[in-house]
Amino acid sequence: MIIAVMIAKMAEKVLKILKKGATTLPGRIALLLKRNILYHLSNGVKVIMITGTNGKTTSARMVEEGLKESGKSYFMNRSGANLITGITTSFIVNSTIFGRCKKEYALIECDENALKKVSLYIDAEILLVTNVFRDQLDRYGEVSSTLSAIKTGAENMPNCTLVLNADDPLTYSLSALPNRYYTYGINIPLQMGGRSDTDYCIFCKSPYKYNYKTYSQLGGFYCENCGYKRKNPDFSADAILETGADFSSVFVNLNGHNSIFKINLGGVYNIYNSIGAAAVLSILGTDMKTLENSLKTFSGAFGRMENFGSTKMLLVKNPAGFTQTMNYIKPLKINNLIFVLNDNAADGCDVSWIWDADIEIGENVENIYAFGVRSGDMALRLKYEGYEPNVITSYEEFYAITDEENTVIIPTYTAMMALRPYLAQKYKKDEFWK
Repeated sequence: MIIAVMIAKMAEKVLKILKKGATTLPGRIALLLKRNILYHLSNGVKVIMITGTNGKTTSARMVEEGLKESGKSYFMNRSGANLITGITTSFIVNSTIFGRCKKEYALIECDENALKKVSLYIDAEILLVTNVFRDQLDRYGEVSSTLSAIKTGAENMPNCTLVLNADDPLTYSLSALPNRYYTYGINIPLQMGGRSDTDYCIFCKSPYKYNYKTYSQLGGFYCENCGYKRKNPDFSADAILETGADFSSVFVNLNGHNSIFKINLGGVYNIYNSIGAAAVLSILGTDMKTLENSLKTFSGAFGRMENFGSTKMLLVKNPAGFTQTMNYIKPLKINNLIFVLNDNAADGCDVSWIWDADIEIGENVENIYAFGVRSGDMALRLKYEGYEPNVITSYEEFYAITDEENTVIIPTYTAMMALRPYLAQKYKKDEFWK
Protein backbone atom coordinates (compact mmCIF):
# COMPACT_ATOMS: atom_id res chain seq x y z
CA MET A 1 0.00 0.00 0.00
CA ILE A 2 2.87 2.40 0.80
CA ILE A 3 4.11 2.24 -2.80
CA ALA A 4 0.61 2.96 -4.15
CA VAL A 5 0.20 5.96 -1.85
CA MET A 6 3.65 7.33 -2.70
CA ILE A 7 3.10 7.09 -6.46
CA ALA A 8 -0.35 8.69 -6.15
CA LYS A 9 1.07 11.50 -4.02
CA MET A 10 3.79 12.13 -6.59
CA ALA A 11 1.16 12.33 -9.33
CA GLU A 12 -0.79 14.83 -7.25
CA LYS A 13 2.27 17.06 -6.77
CA VAL A 14 3.12 17.01 -10.48
CA LEU A 15 -0.46 17.91 -11.43
CA LYS A 16 -0.45 20.79 -8.95
CA ILE A 17 2.82 22.11 -10.43
CA LEU A 18 1.13 22.00 -13.83
CA LYS A 19 -1.78 23.97 -12.29
CA LYS A 20 -4.21 21.08 -12.75
CA GLY A 21 -6.87 20.23 -10.19
CA ALA A 22 -5.45 16.78 -9.35
CA THR A 23 -8.93 15.73 -8.24
CA THR A 24 -9.24 12.22 -9.72
CA LEU A 25 -6.03 10.93 -11.39
CA PRO A 26 -4.07 10.22 -8.17
CA GLY A 27 -6.99 8.15 -6.91
CA ARG A 28 -7.28 6.30 -10.22
CA ILE A 29 -3.60 5.42 -10.07
CA ALA A 30 -3.85 4.22 -6.46
CA LEU A 31 -6.89 2.06 -7.22
CA LEU A 32 -5.10 0.45 -10.14
CA LEU A 33 -2.17 -0.43 -7.89
CA LYS A 34 -4.29 -1.59 -4.92
CA ARG A 35 -7.99 -2.17 -5.52
CA ASN A 36 -9.09 -1.95 -1.87
CA ILE A 37 -6.83 0.94 -0.90
CA LEU A 38 -9.82 3.09 0.12
CA TYR A 39 -10.65 0.60 2.87
CA HIS A 40 -7.20 1.03 4.40
CA LEU A 41 -7.12 4.82 3.93
CA SER A 42 -10.52 5.32 5.60
CA ASN A 43 -9.93 2.91 8.47
CA GLY A 44 -10.28 4.73 11.80
CA VAL A 45 -11.59 7.94 10.22
CA LYS A 46 -15.00 9.34 11.21
CA VAL A 47 -16.67 9.58 7.81
CA ILE A 48 -19.71 11.75 7.10
CA MET A 49 -21.14 10.97 3.67
CA ILE A 50 -23.70 12.99 1.69
CA THR A 51 -25.59 11.69 -1.33
CA GLY A 52 -28.81 12.31 -3.25
CA THR A 53 -29.87 13.91 -6.52
CA ASN A 54 -29.90 17.62 -5.66
CA GLY A 55 -28.13 19.57 -2.92
CA LYS A 56 -25.12 17.31 -2.23
CA THR A 57 -22.43 19.92 -2.74
CA THR A 58 -24.23 22.75 -0.94
CA SER A 59 -25.19 20.50 1.99
CA ALA A 60 -21.60 19.26 2.26
CA ARG A 61 -20.25 22.81 2.31
CA MET A 62 -22.77 23.74 5.01
CA VAL A 63 -21.64 20.80 7.14
CA GLU A 64 -18.06 21.82 6.48
CA GLU A 65 -18.76 25.31 7.79
CA GLY A 66 -20.08 23.78 11.03
CA LEU A 67 -17.03 21.53 11.40
CA LYS A 68 -14.77 24.53 10.84
CA GLU A 69 -16.70 26.65 13.37
CA SER A 70 -16.43 23.77 15.87
CA GLY A 71 -12.67 23.55 15.42
CA LYS A 72 -12.82 19.96 14.17
CA SER A 73 -9.95 18.36 12.28
CA TYR A 74 -11.44 17.36 8.91
CA PHE A 75 -11.04 17.23 5.15
CA MET A 76 -13.57 17.04 2.33
CA ASN A 77 -13.63 16.36 -1.41
CA ARG A 78 -14.57 20.00 -2.01
CA SER A 79 -13.89 19.86 -5.75
CA GLY A 80 -17.08 17.86 -6.21
CA ALA A 81 -15.11 14.86 -7.57
CA ASN A 82 -17.59 12.46 -6.02
CA LEU A 83 -16.87 9.14 -7.74
CA ILE A 84 -14.57 6.56 -6.15
CA THR A 85 -11.50 8.00 -7.93
CA GLY A 86 -12.09 11.51 -6.58
CA ILE A 87 -12.91 10.25 -3.09
CA THR A 88 -9.77 8.09 -3.03
CA THR A 89 -7.73 11.12 -4.17
CA SER A 90 -9.05 13.16 -1.23
CA PHE A 91 -8.00 10.46 1.25
CA ILE A 92 -4.54 10.14 -0.33
CA VAL A 93 -3.93 13.91 -0.20
CA ASN A 94 -4.85 13.92 3.50
CA SER A 95 -2.88 10.82 4.49
CA THR A 96 0.74 10.13 5.31
CA ILE A 97 2.79 7.95 2.96
CA PHE A 98 1.92 5.07 5.30
CA GLY A 99 -1.79 5.58 4.53
CA ARG A 100 -2.71 7.01 7.94
CA CYS A 101 -5.22 9.87 7.71
CA LYS A 102 -4.06 13.16 9.23
CA LYS A 103 -7.60 14.30 10.06
CA GLU A 104 -10.24 13.06 12.49
CA TYR A 105 -13.21 13.56 10.16
CA ALA A 106 -13.73 12.98 6.44
CA LEU A 107 -16.65 14.84 4.87
CA ILE A 108 -17.46 13.07 1.61
CA GLU A 109 -19.90 14.05 -1.12
CA CYS A 110 -20.73 10.85 -2.99
CA ASP A 111 -22.48 10.32 -6.31
CA GLU A 112 -25.66 8.28 -5.93
CA ASN A 113 -24.57 5.51 -8.30
CA ALA A 114 -21.01 5.47 -6.96
CA LEU A 115 -22.29 4.89 -3.40
CA LYS A 116 -22.79 1.18 -4.13
CA LYS A 117 -19.07 0.77 -4.75
CA VAL A 118 -17.68 3.34 -2.31
CA SER A 119 -19.69 1.85 0.56
CA LEU A 120 -17.88 -1.48 0.13
CA TYR A 121 -14.70 0.22 1.38
CA ILE A 122 -15.90 3.01 3.67
CA ASP A 123 -17.86 2.42 6.86
CA ALA A 124 -19.44 5.86 7.30
CA GLU A 125 -20.75 7.07 10.65
CA ILE A 126 -23.45 9.25 9.06
CA LEU A 127 -25.10 9.15 5.62
CA LEU A 128 -27.24 12.16 4.67
CA VAL A 129 -29.64 11.47 1.78
CA THR A 130 -30.99 14.74 0.38
CA ASN A 131 -33.64 13.62 -2.12
CA VAL A 132 -34.22 11.43 -5.18
CA PHE A 133 -35.31 13.10 -8.42
CA ARG A 134 -35.17 12.05 -12.06
CA ASP A 135 -31.72 12.98 -13.33
CA GLN A 136 -29.62 12.00 -16.37
CA LEU A 137 -31.84 9.20 -17.65
CA ASP A 138 -29.09 7.89 -19.93
CA ARG A 139 -26.87 7.35 -16.87
CA TYR A 140 -29.11 6.82 -13.83
CA GLY A 141 -32.28 5.47 -15.41
CA GLU A 142 -35.52 6.11 -13.56
CA VAL A 143 -35.74 7.16 -9.91
CA SER A 144 -36.22 3.54 -8.83
CA SER A 145 -32.69 2.76 -10.05
CA THR A 146 -31.22 5.72 -8.17
CA LEU A 147 -33.05 4.78 -4.98
CA SER A 148 -31.90 1.15 -5.34
CA ALA A 149 -28.27 2.29 -5.60
CA ILE A 150 -28.57 4.42 -2.45
CA LYS A 151 -30.33 1.60 -0.62
CA THR A 152 -27.53 -0.82 -1.51
CA GLY A 153 -24.99 1.69 -0.23
CA ALA A 154 -26.83 2.04 3.08
CA GLU A 155 -27.13 -1.75 3.40
CA ASN A 156 -23.37 -2.03 2.91
CA MET A 157 -22.92 0.24 5.96
CA PRO A 158 -25.23 -1.28 8.61
CA ASN A 159 -23.62 0.71 11.44
CA CYS A 160 -24.21 4.00 9.63
CA THR A 161 -26.77 6.51 10.99
CA LEU A 162 -29.06 7.70 8.18
CA VAL A 163 -30.31 11.29 7.91
CA LEU A 164 -33.33 11.22 5.59
CA ASN A 165 -35.49 13.85 3.94
CA ALA A 166 -38.89 13.00 5.48
CA ASP A 167 -40.74 15.01 2.81
CA ASP A 168 -39.55 12.81 -0.06
CA PRO A 169 -41.47 9.51 -0.24
CA LEU A 170 -38.53 7.91 -2.04
CA THR A 171 -35.83 9.01 0.38
CA TYR A 172 -37.91 8.36 3.48
CA SER A 173 -38.55 4.76 2.36
CA LEU A 174 -34.97 4.02 3.48
CA SER A 175 -36.28 4.26 7.04
CA ALA A 176 -37.41 0.65 6.55
CA LEU A 177 -33.75 -0.43 6.72
CA PRO A 178 -32.40 -1.62 10.09
CA ASN A 179 -30.04 1.37 10.32
CA ARG A 180 -30.61 3.98 13.00
CA TYR A 181 -32.08 7.08 11.35
CA TYR A 182 -33.17 10.69 11.84
CA THR A 183 -35.41 12.76 9.59
CA TYR A 184 -35.64 16.37 8.47
CA GLY A 185 -38.14 18.42 6.48
CA ILE A 186 -40.23 21.54 6.05
CA ASN A 187 -43.54 21.75 7.91
CA ILE A 188 -44.91 24.52 5.68
CA PRO A 189 -47.28 24.19 2.65
CA LEU A 190 -45.21 26.23 0.20
CA GLN A 191 -46.80 24.93 -3.03
CA MET A 192 -43.77 25.81 -5.19
CA GLY A 193 -44.82 23.59 -8.10
CA GLY A 194 -42.78 21.15 -10.13
CA ARG A 195 -43.74 17.74 -11.46
CA SER A 196 -43.64 14.78 -9.12
CA ASP A 197 -41.14 12.05 -9.96
CA THR A 198 -43.08 9.44 -8.01
CA ASP A 199 -46.88 9.27 -7.88
CA TYR A 200 -47.40 5.77 -6.52
CA CYS A 201 -46.53 4.22 -3.19
CA ILE A 202 -43.16 2.51 -3.23
CA PHE A 203 -44.52 -0.31 -1.05
CA CYS A 204 -48.00 -1.06 -2.44
CA LYS A 205 -48.21 0.98 -5.70
CA SER A 206 -51.36 2.86 -4.66
CA PRO A 207 -51.46 6.59 -5.50
CA TYR A 208 -50.06 8.99 -2.92
CA LYS A 209 -52.28 11.62 -1.33
CA TYR A 210 -50.95 14.86 0.17
CA ASN A 211 -51.90 17.08 3.07
CA TYR A 212 -49.66 19.71 1.43
CA LYS A 213 -46.66 20.01 -0.88
CA THR A 214 -43.49 22.08 -0.85
CA TYR A 215 -42.38 21.25 -4.41
CA SER A 216 -42.34 18.29 -6.82
CA GLN A 217 -43.12 15.15 -4.76
CA LEU A 218 -41.91 16.69 -1.50
CA GLY A 219 -44.46 17.34 1.22
CA GLY A 220 -46.97 15.73 3.55
CA PHE A 221 -47.52 12.50 1.59
CA TYR A 222 -49.50 9.47 2.72
CA CYS A 223 -50.81 6.22 1.26
CA GLU A 224 -54.41 5.35 2.14
CA ASN A 225 -53.91 1.70 1.25
CA CYS A 226 -50.84 0.57 3.24
CA GLY A 227 -50.38 3.44 5.67
CA TYR A 228 -46.93 4.54 4.51
CA LYS A 229 -46.70 8.26 5.26
CA ARG A 230 -44.46 11.17 6.10
CA LYS A 231 -43.20 11.20 9.65
CA ASN A 232 -43.11 14.45 11.62
CA PRO A 233 -39.40 15.25 11.19
CA ASP A 234 -36.86 15.24 14.01
CA PHE A 235 -35.33 18.38 12.48
CA SER A 236 -37.68 20.82 10.77
CA ALA A 237 -38.28 24.31 9.44
CA ASP A 238 -41.59 25.32 11.04
CA ALA A 239 -41.93 28.90 9.74
CA ILE A 240 -40.24 31.07 7.13
CA LEU A 241 -39.97 34.51 8.71
CA GLU A 242 -38.28 36.42 5.90
CA THR A 243 -36.78 35.73 2.48
CA GLY A 244 -34.60 37.64 0.05
CA ALA A 245 -32.44 37.04 -3.00
CA ASP A 246 -29.49 35.99 -0.84
CA PHE A 247 -30.94 34.88 2.50
CA SER A 248 -33.80 33.25 4.37
CA SER A 249 -34.76 33.64 8.02
CA VAL A 250 -36.34 30.45 9.35
CA PHE A 251 -37.79 29.26 12.67
CA VAL A 252 -36.46 25.75 13.23
CA ASN A 253 -37.00 22.84 15.58
CA LEU A 254 -33.86 20.75 15.96
CA ASN A 255 -34.92 17.60 17.76
CA GLY A 256 -36.81 19.60 20.39
CA HIS A 257 -34.56 22.68 20.47
CA ASN A 258 -35.97 25.81 18.85
CA SER A 259 -33.99 28.57 17.18
CA ILE A 260 -34.12 31.16 14.39
CA PHE A 261 -31.64 30.47 11.60
CA LYS A 262 -30.54 33.12 9.16
CA ILE A 263 -29.44 31.15 6.10
CA ASN A 264 -26.97 33.01 3.93
CA LEU A 265 -28.57 31.77 0.68
CA GLY A 266 -31.96 32.27 -0.95
CA GLY A 267 -34.29 29.58 -2.31
CA VAL A 268 -36.54 26.95 -0.73
CA TYR A 269 -34.15 24.15 -1.72
CA ASN A 270 -31.46 25.79 0.41
CA ILE A 271 -33.78 25.68 3.42
CA TYR A 272 -33.87 21.90 2.90
CA ASN A 273 -30.07 21.82 2.53
CA SER A 274 -29.55 23.84 5.71
CA ILE A 275 -31.92 21.74 7.83
CA GLY A 276 -30.28 18.54 6.59
CA ALA A 277 -26.83 19.94 7.35
CA ALA A 278 -28.00 21.14 10.79
CA ALA A 279 -29.30 17.63 11.49
CA VAL A 280 -25.89 16.10 10.70
CA LEU A 281 -24.06 18.66 12.83
CA SER A 282 -26.52 18.22 15.71
CA ILE A 283 -25.98 14.46 15.67
CA LEU A 284 -22.24 15.18 15.93
CA GLY A 285 -22.94 17.23 19.07
CA THR A 286 -22.57 20.74 17.60
CA ASP A 287 -24.06 23.41 19.85
CA MET A 288 -26.85 25.75 18.68
CA LYS A 289 -24.72 28.89 18.59
CA THR A 290 -22.20 27.23 16.29
CA LEU A 291 -25.01 26.01 14.04
CA GLU A 292 -26.48 29.51 13.82
CA ASN A 293 -23.09 31.07 13.03
CA SER A 294 -22.14 28.50 10.41
CA LEU A 295 -25.37 28.92 8.40
CA LYS A 296 -25.24 32.70 8.75
CA THR A 297 -21.68 32.92 7.38
CA PHE A 298 -21.86 30.19 4.71
CA SER A 299 -21.41 31.80 1.29
CA GLY A 300 -22.33 29.04 -1.16
CA ALA A 301 -20.62 26.27 -3.09
CA PHE A 302 -18.93 26.80 -6.44
CA GLY A 303 -21.43 27.37 -9.25
CA ARG A 304 -24.39 26.90 -6.90
CA MET A 305 -25.93 30.33 -6.30
CA GLU A 306 -22.42 31.77 -6.51
CA ASN A 307 -21.91 35.52 -6.91
CA PHE A 308 -19.26 37.15 -9.12
CA GLY A 309 -19.75 40.87 -8.59
CA SER A 310 -23.32 41.49 -9.76
CA THR A 311 -23.31 38.27 -11.81
CA LYS A 312 -24.94 35.21 -10.27
CA MET A 313 -24.39 31.59 -11.36
CA LEU A 314 -27.05 28.95 -10.63
CA LEU A 315 -26.30 25.34 -11.64
CA VAL A 316 -29.21 23.22 -12.94
CA LYS A 317 -29.19 19.59 -14.01
CA ASN A 318 -32.70 18.15 -13.82
CA PRO A 319 -36.38 19.21 -13.99
CA ALA A 320 -36.89 19.60 -10.23
CA GLY A 321 -33.84 21.80 -9.77
CA PHE A 322 -34.59 23.81 -12.92
CA THR A 323 -38.15 24.53 -11.81
CA GLN A 324 -37.09 25.71 -8.36
CA THR A 325 -34.30 27.84 -9.82
CA MET A 326 -36.89 29.59 -11.98
CA ASN A 327 -39.07 30.11 -8.89
CA TYR A 328 -36.09 31.64 -7.12
CA ILE A 329 -35.19 34.16 -9.85
CA LYS A 330 -38.79 35.17 -10.62
CA PRO A 331 -38.84 38.24 -8.33
CA LEU A 332 -35.28 39.35 -9.19
CA LYS A 333 -34.44 42.34 -11.40
CA ILE A 334 -32.26 40.86 -14.14
CA ASN A 335 -30.65 42.63 -17.05
CA ASN A 336 -29.30 39.51 -18.80
CA LEU A 337 -30.58 35.97 -18.19
CA ILE A 338 -28.33 33.38 -19.87
CA PHE A 339 -29.29 29.69 -20.14
CA VAL A 340 -26.27 27.49 -21.00
CA LEU A 341 -27.17 23.93 -22.04
CA ASN A 342 -24.57 21.22 -22.76
CA ASP A 343 -25.01 17.50 -23.43
CA ASN A 344 -21.59 16.20 -22.45
CA ALA A 345 -21.21 12.96 -20.50
CA ALA A 346 -21.28 14.68 -17.09
CA ASP A 347 -24.49 16.52 -18.06
CA GLY A 348 -26.32 13.57 -19.54
CA CYS A 349 -26.57 13.27 -23.32
CA ASP A 350 -30.39 13.30 -23.22
CA VAL A 351 -31.54 16.92 -22.85
CA SER A 352 -35.26 16.15 -23.05
CA TRP A 353 -35.47 16.93 -19.31
CA ILE A 354 -35.69 20.65 -20.09
CA TRP A 355 -39.24 20.03 -21.34
CA ASP A 356 -40.29 18.65 -17.95
CA ALA A 357 -39.30 21.80 -16.04
CA ASP A 358 -41.75 24.63 -15.38
CA ILE A 359 -40.12 27.69 -16.96
CA GLU A 360 -41.80 30.93 -15.98
CA ILE A 361 -39.56 33.96 -16.25
CA GLY A 362 -40.36 36.98 -14.11
CA GLU A 363 -41.44 40.34 -15.48
CA ASN A 364 -38.19 42.07 -14.45
CA VAL A 365 -35.95 40.35 -17.03
CA GLU A 366 -34.69 42.57 -19.86
CA ASN A 367 -32.77 40.17 -22.13
CA ILE A 368 -32.87 36.37 -22.49
CA TYR A 369 -30.08 34.35 -24.09
CA ALA A 370 -29.31 30.71 -24.95
CA PHE A 371 -25.71 29.45 -25.11
CA GLY A 372 -23.87 26.14 -25.08
CA VAL A 373 -23.58 22.98 -27.16
CA ARG A 374 -27.37 22.62 -27.25
CA SER A 375 -28.24 26.31 -27.39
CA GLY A 376 -30.71 25.62 -30.20
CA ASP A 377 -32.66 23.16 -28.04
CA MET A 378 -32.72 25.66 -25.18
CA ALA A 379 -33.86 28.47 -27.46
CA LEU A 380 -36.66 26.26 -28.85
CA ARG A 381 -37.79 25.32 -25.32
CA LEU A 382 -37.96 29.02 -24.38
CA LYS A 383 -39.88 29.88 -27.57
CA TYR A 384 -42.53 27.31 -26.65
CA GLU A 385 -42.96 29.18 -23.36
CA GLY A 386 -43.54 32.39 -25.29
CA TYR A 387 -40.10 34.00 -24.95
CA GLU A 388 -37.78 35.28 -27.68
CA PRO A 389 -34.21 34.39 -26.69
CA ASN A 390 -31.07 35.47 -28.51
CA VAL A 391 -28.53 32.74 -29.25
CA ILE A 392 -24.94 33.47 -28.14
CA THR A 393 -22.50 32.08 -30.70
CA SER A 394 -19.09 32.72 -29.12
CA TYR A 395 -17.29 33.01 -25.79
CA GLU A 396 -16.36 36.59 -26.65
CA GLU A 397 -20.03 37.49 -26.92
CA PHE A 398 -20.76 35.69 -23.65
CA TYR A 399 -17.93 37.53 -21.85
CA ALA A 400 -19.16 40.90 -23.14
CA ILE A 401 -22.68 40.24 -21.88
CA THR A 402 -21.45 39.14 -18.43
CA ASP A 403 -19.60 42.46 -18.11
CA GLU A 404 -23.00 44.12 -17.72
CA GLU A 405 -24.75 44.61 -14.37
CA ASN A 406 -27.37 42.18 -12.97
CA THR A 407 -26.58 39.11 -15.07
CA VAL A 408 -27.80 35.63 -14.11
CA ILE A 409 -26.23 32.52 -15.67
CA ILE A 410 -28.10 29.19 -15.49
CA PRO A 411 -25.68 26.50 -16.75
CA THR A 412 -25.58 22.73 -16.75
CA TYR A 413 -22.59 21.08 -15.05
CA THR A 414 -19.95 21.05 -17.80
CA ALA A 415 -21.02 24.54 -18.89
CA MET A 416 -20.51 25.76 -15.33
CA MET A 417 -17.07 24.13 -15.17
CA ALA A 418 -16.08 25.75 -18.49
CA LEU A 419 -17.39 29.24 -17.69
CA ARG A 420 -16.57 29.58 -13.99
CA PRO A 421 -12.75 29.88 -14.41
CA TYR A 422 -13.17 33.11 -16.42
CA LEU A 423 -15.43 34.64 -13.78
CA ALA A 424 -13.28 33.32 -10.90
CA GLN A 425 -10.15 34.89 -12.38
CA LYS A 426 -11.93 38.15 -13.15
CA TYR A 427 -13.28 38.48 -9.61
CA LYS A 428 -10.24 36.90 -7.90
CA LYS A 429 -12.05 33.87 -6.48
CA ASP A 430 -10.53 30.48 -5.73
CA GLU A 431 -10.39 27.66 -8.24
CA PHE A 432 -13.20 25.12 -7.79
CA TRP A 433 -11.03 22.59 -5.96
CA LYS A 434 -9.85 25.05 -3.30
